Amino acid sequence: MVIKLYTKRILFNKLFWLSVMAALFLLMGSTVYVDILSGKQYMFYNLIYDDMLKELVYNGQISLHNIMLGFDSSYLWMFCPIIVGIPCIMTKKIERFVLFRSDKRKYVFGKFFLNILAGGLMLFIAYLVYVSIAVVILKDNIWDINLVKKMLSVFCWGIMSAIPCNLLCEFLENKYLILCIPFVLNYFMYMFVPGWFTYDVGKYIDPSGYQIFFLHDKKTIITYLLISAFVIGISTIFKWIMAERRCDCGQK
Repeated sequence: MVIKLYTKRILFNKLFWLSVMAALFLLMGSTVYVDILSGKQYMFYNLIYDDMLKELVYNGQISLHNIMLGFDSSYLWMFCPIIVGIPCIMTKKIERFVLFRSDKRKYVFGKFFLNILAGGLMLFIAYLVYVSIAVVILKDNIWDINLVKKMLSVFCWGIMSAIPCNLLCEFLENKYLILCIPFVLNYFMYMFVPGWFTYDVGKYIDPSGYQIFFLHDKKTIITYLLISAFVIGISTIFKWIMAERRCDCGQK
């Protein structure tokens, strides 16, 4: 009952699809080429109408495939926590109803895991459309195993980015703070924290590092998986503790 209710609440809500469109809009602004002489930057959407840019792609001077396999060059890395945090705002309004109709265990695990999975699904759908547009525009199939790994990495990126908002929901009522605090933390960690560590350590701390999760070597992938499992496990325990200490069995 909990899973079905939350799934319908998320997937059939216009905010979910507006968030997907927002992520896609940001991806369309990804930098694909910089003119060395003029310094002019060309964005992905320029491929739709700029014949010169298309010619550079056809001649191999621009590898859109390699660009997509790397770090996102749009502002999605910055606004990702806000976009993937939307599901926890959608489900917050029905918490009391769900708690009265189910036990706490189903409530805690059902809501938390569906919310973070929905965050990953948002980015996955947006990136899938983004790559599909590239295939149509360039009339070239750029799909391969590495691009599939990139898609899975983007999904994991969305999951990890959605966790802070879901934790803040437990003790904050203001939805703007729930979305903005992870945004500020993400920006701080992306801009400053990795510089305090060596690359080998910093890549695990940098939130956007998860967008190339499965493109690393086997040892690094295992390390990422262990860190992800640890973070999700700690977050789940925290959600359970917060649910147990409530006296009113729900939110106001």
